[in-house]
Amino acid sequence: MFGAGTLTLLVLLLLVSLLSHEAPLFVLSLALLVAAGLSRIWERYCLDGLEYRRHFSTRRAAFGETIELSIEIVNRKILPLAWLEIEDEIPRELPPSRGKIFYSHKPTRSLVSMLIALRPYERIYRRYPVPCTVRGEHVFGPVRLRTGDLFGLVSREVTYEETDVLVVYPRVVPLTALGLPAHQPLGELRTQSWLFEDPSRLGGIREYRSGDALRRVHWAATARTQRLQVKVFEPTTSHRLAIFLNVKSTPGGWWGLDYDPDALEMAITVAASVSAWAIDQGYQVGLATNGMHRFGRLRVAVDPSSSPSQLPRILEALGRLQPVAVRPFEETLAQDTARLAYGSTIVVITAVLTEPVVAALLALRRRGHPVTLLYAGRQTLPASLDGVVMRQVGPPGEWRELDQLSFAAT
Repeated sequence: MFGAGTLTLLVLLLLVSLLSHEAPLFVLSLALLVAAGLSRIWERYCLDGLEYRRHFSTRRAAFGETIELSIEIVNRKILPLAWLEIEDEIPRELPPSRGKIFYSHKPTRSLVSMLIALRPYERIYRRYPVPCTVRGEHVFGPVRLRTGDLFGLVSREVTYEETDVLVVYPRVVPLTALGLPAHQPLGELRTQSWLFEDPSRLGGIREYRSGDALRRVHWAATARTQRLQVKVFEPTTSHRLAIFLNVKSTPGGWWGLDYDPDALEMAITVAASVSAWAIDQGYQVGLATNGMHRFGRLRVAVDPSSSPSQLPRILEALGRLQPVAVRPFEETLAQDTARLAYGSTIVVITAVLTEPVVAALLALRRRGHPVTLLYAGRQTLPASLDGVVMRQVGPPGEWRELDQLSFAAT
């Protein structure tokens, strides 16, 4: 408003008022010059030393948990801000339960709006409870800040492109109402306590037998006895459960961008719940999918483990899954099962069942793997698959209301 021409005119008016002894004109021109000077100062320095930060009470939230989003605004200068307008971009699917929230012009995005004043060197916090009712990797930001002079004559704005990510884990529900004995919640899998040797625990030595691997030879004992000796390791029992999740949730080619939100979330809920149960039962649990993470190019998989940190790793992988398949599910089954030990139990979770997937399941069964199919879709399943245990859960639209995960035999 106060350009160079306007300032020149005000100075001339001030001189005229002095020469003509016009007190009202002098007061008016002087007041306008002071306002122009203050406006120039605010315009130049209002955004200096201004900081904006987001803090989450946790960046990894369980489904249904309410976390706290804390906004910190700091004015690190002596110049106060009479007004500061803030528009912080947030996911539309995770609106805070209080505050001024408006839809953004961007699809799937909303804006948290604030209007505050800041004294010199003041720090202000605004806290917003955020119910985590949608699984996913949610991005908060960027934020736009706009401020100006005390009189509202000039304003400046800046956009901070920094973003923060909140991961909401999928739902985990107990596997207790399956219509089966509690110790066999996935059905009659005909699993065994496969006996392995633990190479970290030496149990003794014995003479070499035909077929023993050279890496088992105990060279020190061989030199001492002058007869070839091999190491004997202590046995250890290990149950391994490999979970395979198909993120394709609608019939048709795997390359499509369309998906069934309820069917996908039901399948992911089943995968998370089975993982939690299996780890609690002492299984070594692994996960493989044909999905992807945001900006990710690598396959989404978690190597088998029974460590206490395995469940958070699996929930993280499932929570960040995008609803798009990056390769056919039958390829995932073929490639990721090639490294499994003979007899490892395989649980396949899918919302669509195609002929190539059926062929892959039957091939796994012929290779000696106990295979269970957990179906979370809308299709009609075949009456049976040779040697494959089939269970159905659903309907998909009820995944939010599930208190217990119950599978029906097909």
